[in-house]
Amino acid sequence: MLIENLYKLDTFDSEAQKAVASITLNANHKIFEGHFPGQPILPGVCQLQMVKELLEKATERKLFLSEAANCKFLQMIDPTQTNVLVITIDYKTEDEAVTCNAVIKSGDAVYLKMNGKFINAG
Repeated sequence: MLIENLYKLDTFDSEAQKAVASITLNANHKIFEGHFPGQPILPGVCQLQMVKELLEKATERKLFLSEAANCKFLQMIDPTQTNVLVITIDYKTEDEAVTCNAVIKSGDAVYLKMNGKFINAG
């Protein structure tokens, strides 16, 4: 899990199949030493993992990303310039799956838009 290590959850609200979280990135996390030295960028896979972790919190299910039908990384996230992000997830739960539309942004800047399908992990 990345929560409480790469990022801290500041606020989290979930109701009516919508979750909204405010997080603060840890700009001193080791991942930024290698991605990339002198120019830290939050890896896309970490952004997807953050969406997964917050969706798990909202649905109280362990999930596995099975489809990312539409996933757009629109801008790079430099944690030294932008360390507070808002993640909004609209989701629909079904028996064995959760479909979602997620957005990561800060102010007017949008960093990630994704449509995904998660299945129960166990």
